[in-house]
Amino acid sequence: MKDEERPRLVPYDLVSPGYEAIYTGRKAGASAEDIQGPCVIEADEDGNEIRRWSLWSWTGVLEEKDWDDDVKHINQMQESLGPLSDEVRKVRAHIASLAICDNGFPVTVDELLDSIGRGELRAPSFHNGCFIPAAWWEEKTTQPHQATSMQVIEDVLNGYLAGESEEALVKRHPLANRFIKRTYEWLGPVENLTDVKRLMLGRVLLPFDFLTKRTENREAAYRDCFEPGGRGESLDEKIAAAAGLPKFYSPIVDYEKYVGVRNGIEDPEKKELFRVLGMLSHGLHGLSDCHHSCFRWLENWLCSIGAGQTETATHAKGTERERLVRLLFGYVLALDRWLQGVSMHFLLLDLSHVDLGFEPKNEILRVYAYLGDERTPVKEWLAACLWKNLTQVPAGPGRILHRELVERSKRAGTSLRGWIDHKGTKTLSK
Repeated sequence: MKDEERPRLVPYDLVSPGYEAIYTGRKAGASAEDIQGPCVIEADEDGNEIRRWSLWSWTGVLEEKDWDDDVKHINQMQESLGPLSDEVRKVRAHIASLAICDNGFPVTVDELLDSIGRGELRAPSFHNGCFIPAAWWEEKTTQPHQATSMQVIEDVLNGYLAGESEEALVKRHPLANRFIKRTYEWLGPVENLTDVKRLMLGRVLLPFDFLTKRTENREAAYRDCFEPGGRGESLDEKIAAAAGLPKFYSPIVDYEKYVGVRNGIEDPEKKELFRVLGMLSHGLHGLSDCHHSCFRWLENWLCSIGAGQTETATHAKGTERERLVRLLFGYVLALDRWLQGVSMHFLLLDLSHVDLGFEPKNEILRVYAYLGDERTPVKEWLAACLWKNLTQVPAGPGRILHRELVERSKRAGTSLRGWIDHKGTKTLSK
C-alpha cells in the first residue's frame, strides 16, 4: 500500500472532543454510503475522504444527544489539555474499541493500562474489540492458534459425518481427545443420526470457511450464513421442512417474529427443536469468533443437536459472567481510587476488612503498577476514559454485568464513582 493510501489522522484541530477521525487514503465518493456502521464518511475541501466516529462506543452513549454528565465532564477534561500528540490519540482510540465481551479481556485492559502509564501504545497492539479497532495502525491477536483449533473442530465434525471412528480422530488430533470424546457422546452413533440432525450439523459447519480463516471476507461470509438468499437461509428452510416446523425466521433478521412463531408451536419437542435451530441461525452473534464464549457456544450447539433440545453441555454455568464481574469490579474500583489519589496500600488494607466474596487485589495491583506515581492531566484523562468504558457496560447482556457491578458496590458499602462525584473522602467505606 502506498503511503498516500494508508489511513492517517485528521489534524487535531478539526476533531471535536469525544470524536476521532482519519483520512481513509481514498477520494470522496469511493465509499458506497455516507454512514458505515458507527462511522460517518465525510470529505475535506480537497475531496479527501474522512472517516469520523464517536469515542464513546461501548458506554451506551454512542450518540452525542445521549452523552451523560460523566461523558461531558471527561470531554471537558480533554478540551483543557490543548493539542494532543498522535500517540495519545491512538491510546484514546484504543480505549474506545475495548469490548468486555472480547476473548482477550482482561489482557486487553492491562495493555491499555500499560499504554496510559507509558504515554504510548505498544506496536502492534492487541485486537481488543470490534468497534473500529486499530483504525490506522497494526494489530495482533490475543488468541494464538485459534484458526488451527477451528480447523480441528471442523475436521472432527466432518470425520464424524463421514463415519470415522472416535479412535481414529483421537489418533489424528490427540490434544483434542476430550473434545472428540464429548462430541461422539453427545451425537451418538452416526448411523443413528436423523436427516434433521445431519442438516443441523451442516448448519454448524457453514461458517467454518471464515472461522478457520480460509477466507478473510467477513462480509461475504456473513451474507452467506445469515442473510436472505444465502446458504444459511436455504439450510434453515430444509431443516424446518424435514422436522415439520414452521418457516424459520432468523433472530438476526427478525427476532420478534422468530419468538412469535416459536411460541405458536404446540408440540413441546418441536418447540425445543425450533429453539435449537434459532441458536444455530443466530451463530456466534453472527460471525463474532472474538466473543469470549465462542468455543463454549460451539459445544452447546453440538450437545443441543444430539439432545434435540437446548442444552448447555457440561460447562460449569455462570463462570464467565462471574469472571467478568469480578474483573470489572477490581479494575473500576482501582481506577476510581487512583483518580482520587488514594494510596493503594490503604485501599488494600480497607478491603481486607470487607467480605466481597472474592479478592480484587490482582486488578488493583495492575492498575497502580501500570499507572505509576507520576500524575499528569493527560494520564488522568485517559484513566478517566478507561474508567467510564469499564463502568458503564453497554446494552443487552452487558447490562446484567453492569447491574451486578453496582449491586456489589452497594453490598460492599463502597462507591465506584468517588472521583467524578467529588465525594471528597478517600476511604473505602464512602
